[in-house]
Amino acid sequence: MQEHGSNHSESETKTPQRLPRVLGLFDATMIVVGSIIGSGIFLKVSSVDTALGPYGFAPIIGIWLFVGVITLCGSLALAELGAMFPEAGGPYLYIREAYGRLPAFLWGWTEFWVVRTGSVGALACATVVYFNELLPLTPFGQVALAITIVTGLSAVNLVSTRAGATVQSIATVTKVSFLAALILLPFLFRQTNPELLQPLWSYPDQPGALAGFIKAFGVAMVAVLWPYDGWINLGPVAEDIRNPQRNVPRAMAIGLGIVVIVYLGANFSYHLVLPVSQLSESRTVAADVFEKMFGATGAKIAALGVMVSTFGATNSNMITGPRIYLAIARDGLIPAWLHKIHPRFRTPANTILIQAVWTIVLIGLFSVWDPNGTPDSTGIRAEQSARMKAAFDLLTDSVICAGLIFYGLAVSAVYVLRFRRPEMTRPYRTWGYPLTPALLLAAYVATFVSMLIEQWNSTRLVLALIAIGICYYFAVSSFAGRRHENGSALK
Repeated sequence: MQEHGSNHSESETKTPQRLPRVLGLFDATMIVVGSIIGSGIFLKVSSVDTALGPYGFAPIIGIWLFVGVITLCGSLALAELGAMFPEAGGPYLYIREAYGRLPAFLWGWTEFWVVRTGSVGALACATVVYFNELLPLTPFGQVALAITIVTGLSAVNLVSTRAGATVQSIATVTKVSFLAALILLPFLFRQTNPELLQPLWSYPDQPGALAGFIKAFGVAMVAVLWPYDGWINLGPVAEDIRNPQRNVPRAMAIGLGIVVIVYLGANFSYHLVLPVSQLSESRTVAADVFEKMFGATGAKIAALGVMVSTFGATNSNMITGPRIYLAIARDGLIPAWLHKIHPRFRTPANTILIQAVWTIVLIGLFSVWDPNGTPDSTGIRAEQSARMKAAFDLLTDSVICAGLIFYGLAVSAVYVLRFRRPEMTRPYRTWGYPLTPALLLAAYVATFVSMLIEQWNSTRLVLALIAIGICYYFAVSSFAGRRHENGSALK
């Protein structure tokens, strides 16, 4: 008995090597839904309507459905890969197994510097945009609140994965309930006007019309990709999920289905209540809809609902990101202390901390930079909410550009591994293979080409970051090789 007690005590203090499987199917589904539904369904509507509004309602609702379908196609491929590799890291593991360590590392590199931390920063800024509708803050107060959100959620997830998942579930149920109210209340209170959906299709009969429509469709595509961003977030958390071979595919399918239905319903509701001309100008579309129905009080309620939505999406990205860096550290490509799992909390505490620090830096940098090059004398934009919205747009554009490259690589890994590793056990096989993954890849290639042409200034920054990552990778690999020759290993 004494010996048994001694062993138990030793196991309690020993640093764990793997994350405990503490999340079930409901938790996993809430991560999928909560990661996707955040700010985009509220803050990107104006961008879509500005681009496609002149062509009628059909293209507007069509782009939301189209991106939902191709996202679902991509998630089917990732469900197969997630069931094959149920460990922390997700797409990092899929890309590594399909293409090797360099492309996988570059995924993690851009995740840390742009995609994940940029998403967290953008969502924190979006939360502040709507908080500002409830309680106006000074420019400094807005930045401070965004940093407080990042710091507080990081602390919760550092102390307990279970606590972070609970926050996620509460926020996700709340946001879906709010969106359900946003969809149904206009009908219940007879505030809908079907004439606002007219014209369904308006195609100008003039030279160059097709080129103009294709350009507008591309702009809208980039805008809608942000509301659907986050669909890739479940794979990195697979190590925390019970029975991942079964629950990862199920959670992705259920979660994406919920999101597509909610997004289509919300857009119908918006356009049945407000004209396209107003939606094109609106920065707070949900608040505008509620204000029309319930006055100033309705606008406040809507702002609170959107705050919960963006807050929850901020949290889900904080759960996901550290698991990716953990996998990279296990491969020895970043400092060894980053793959330490906290002996008491059993969380990736160090990667949570470093993610929080860089996110705070990004918020600080983007919130004081005027993209139009016309800062005032203090370097801070004059209008408070516009300042945070500008930071939001800058961060989201960077996230989408990098995501197109590496999300595409992750999905295409299903083809490579089917060919190179046919003997591997596949608890779930991609529905509609090989067509369904190809649909997403074709759409992503076209959108990336459009961004290269239309948004070269921002795209080149992401490409430059990737180039720096290549240099870092070879420097680390060379250093590791020299250490190995000297009889030691990179830890």
